[in-house]
Amino acid sequence: MSGARNPNLGIVNDSPPDFGAEAWRRNIGHAKIQLGLPRPAQWWTGLPPELCAGFNAEGKLHALSPPNLSSCTRQEVLAYFNNGWTLTELLFSSLIGDEPFYRPPYHGLRHPLIFYYVHPAVLYINKLRVAGLVSAGINACFESLFETGVDEMSWDDMSKNVIEWPTIDRAHDYRRQVYATVLALIESHFDLADAHEPIRQDSPLWALFMGFEHERIHLETSSVLIRELPIQLVAQPEH
Repeated sequence: MSGARNPNLGIVNDSPPDFGAEAWRRNIGHAKIQLGLPRPAQWWTGLPPELCAGFNAEGKLHALSPPNLSSCTRQEVLAYFNNGWTLTELLFSSLIGDEPFYRPPYHGLRHPLIFYYVHPAVLYINKLRVAGLVSAGINACFESLFETGVDEMSWDDMSKNVIEWPTIDRAHDYRRQVYATVLALIESHFDLADAHEPIRQDSPLWALFMGFEHERIHLETSSVLIRELPIQLVAQPEH
């Protein structure tokens, strides 16, 4: 097979993608984590749904309202982060097996769902680095590959849809590391201390709240892509 191997990004063909051969299927069958329902405890890289704020008496996790940036407490910010993070993982727990993570959407206008599983976590790290809130990235290859999605710009790289993507296990481990990084920031940053100054656009912590809202935007994006999958690849999550 032509193309150079990168240990993080996999093989990218130099020749045009052979959609007839469904080259994306090379990604299937490598996951070690159990991807049925219910998901095992290890699936949750943050809090499981039942430990999140927003989990109700009916056993469902609901989205929280955004915290007030003028008066939010550290605990409110932590609860909002955990709520959004786990909502993402709850949504992706509806995917059965690894095929739905890698199957490109039938219309070819978006990346496969593995991109959207990692993309919100990557944005946290990239934005926090720009704001000076973290000193280094976690995985430079991930933070390039999963940074840019699809819009109308001419530089969009739809050839990503037939590359050899990282395994779900590696993607899952990356999310675990990002969760720990963001959690430590929220728990320690002085601008979330009692009676802190309002958080404004020129505040470094604005980048953190951008990450929160960006993740919630992609709940909608990913939900639409999941609804477009073959029905046998999707099941309703428990929560």
